Parts: sequence; structure tokens; C-alpha cells
Amino acid sequence: MNLLFSCIGKRGYIADFFRPHLATGDRIIGTGNTRWTPGFRACDAAFLMPDIVDEHYLPAVLELCEREHVDAVLSFSDPDVYRLSQVRTQLEARGIVPLIPTAEVAEISYDKYRMFQFLSARGIATPKTALTVESAEDFTFPMYVKPRRGSGSHHTFLARDQRELDTFFNYAPDMIIQERAVGEEFDIEVCGGLDGSPLGLCTWRKLQSRLGETEAAQTFRDSAVIDFGVHLARLLRVPGPMDVDVVRTGESLTVLEANARFGGGYPVSHLAGADFPRILVGLIKGEPLEMNLSFAPDVVMMKRLDVIGGPHEPFFEHELGLVKEGLEKV
Repeated sequence: MNLLFSCIGKRGYIADFFRPHLATGDRIIGTGNTRWTPGFRACDAAFLMPDIVDEHYLPAVLELCEREHVDAVLSFSDPDVYRLSQVRTQLEARGIVPLIPTAEVAEISYDKYRMFQFLSARGIATPKTALTVESAEDFTFPMYVKPRRGSGSHHTFLARDQRELDTFFNYAPDMIIQERAVGEEFDIEVCGGLDGSPLGLCTWRKLQSRLGETEAAQTFRDSAVIDFGVHLARLLRVPGPMDVDVVRTGESLTVLEANARFGGGYPVSHLAGADFPRILVGLIKGEPLEMNLSFAPDVVMMKRLDVIGGPHEPFFEHELGLVKEGLEKV
């Protein structure tokens, strides 16, 4: 079995979580657009690819899949999930399991305004979202201003008054304005089957975060939240992992966003026994799987800083084996 982890970035630990479920000879193949990709060291092979927005990117992915006999594709980046969804049918035609959503679902997940429309139309509470300053006149300060198709909380601002709202909204093209939801923040992580039906789930509170990256978390169990997560998963139908940001105010649950990928806090779900990699490997093998919502509450997770490196040439040329052959193989 050859698994392609597209845009692995710093998520080498996800590869480590897959290892116990792989057989001798199975490979994890990582991709990125720079050799300065820490996650490569957790892979059996890695390839440098064109930038996601490059016109040659998707043909390069398909070429790599054929050349390396890839059996399944999983992405770790929101923009990449959106791009790869555009070749989902081509992947399936090659016998490759795409652990990524359809183009329509990927668009909803990646586009915050589309997500607002999708959830609102189905009676799911979500912050009011506006495409212009004028249409946000009835919003209450403070309010968030962020990219319509952003990722990882990059370029997200909290506008406290009209002057800041005007300034932040003109920071970049295609910004949106959202009402601020106040309450207890937590995440629901779901692992969907190939048809998007939920097979696994875990819920946890984000205790510490920096630049959109969860650094400390603790699991909890609440039947109402679990039922809500299952209902939401059945609406969105994302195959593979999905991370949902939620705010609870009293008895009301408000969805901030849903990302069709492993969330930055997934390690706490794994430590709690959710084990999404086990589910995903079973899906790739075609094993029959049933929904299992068991996970342990009060499991904690903290991320630490690990350092890798050494002399430049030995590190890149020998330890990682960088070879140029069309696509640069690491």
C-alpha cells in the first residue's frame, strides 16, 4: 500500500500514527513545495511539487500517483483539499482512494461565505457573514474580518470599531465580515467513510492556540455535542477527517467553520483512542466498518518543540536523499 500525504508540512506525527496499521513494504509518500518540510522525515519517500496554485500542480499530482503506484490520497492543507477535489474523479478512475471531499463539498468547506449559506439553510447556527461593509451594518462590534478563503487564522482581525473595520476590510481582496460568537469554544473531529457517513468522532476543548495551531487540548464527552457532530457529518459528508470549530452559548451550538482535513489538535483525539488512521487504512483496504464513537474523556495533549537538522549537505543529500528526476525526489 502506498499512501500519498499531500502538503504534509509539519504533520509528520500523523504519519507516525499510521505506522502501526501498515504492513511491511507499505509506504507513506509526502509532498511539499520546499525541501524545508519537517514532515518529510516521517515519510518513506517525498517529492517536491509545484505550488498549489500553479497550472502544472494537478497534472504533477496525477503523474506522481501513477509513477509511485499510489493507493490513496490524503491532504493536510485547506487550499490543497480544494485543488485536489477538482481531480477526484480522475483519481478514482485510476483506482486511487481519494480521502478528500467532492468539489462541491470542498468549495463549501474552503469558502467561509458558502459555509455560512450551507449551514444557515439547514438550520445550523453559524455567525452572520457579510461580503461588504454595508451589509454588516446591523452587526455588533467587535466583529471578525478575515479572508473568504483563508486557512489557519492567517490575516484574521478583530475589528472593535468602524475605523478598524474599514481598515481591515481593505487589507486584501475578497475579505468577509463575521459576527463574533461568544461562549465555550471546542472542536468536534469526525472521520467519515468513503460516502461521508461518520465512522469515528472525538470532542475536545482547545486550551491553548497560537496562530491557528492547537498546542494544548483536553477531551470531553457530552451526548448532545456528540449527536450534533454526527448530524453535521451526515449533512457535509466528508470522506476522511474533518475538524469542526464550535462555540456553545447556553444550550446553543454555533459552528464557526468545518475543515475537511486533520485538525491541528488531532493528536488528543488519537491519544483518547479515536484512532482515525486505523479507520482510514480499513477504508483503503475495503474492510467493512461500523460507526464507533468511543473515546476517553479527560485525555490531555500538549505539543513540544522538536529540532531536526545538521550539516547542510549530509542532511539534505544523504539523510533525506534528495535526487532530481523530473519531480525532485527527497
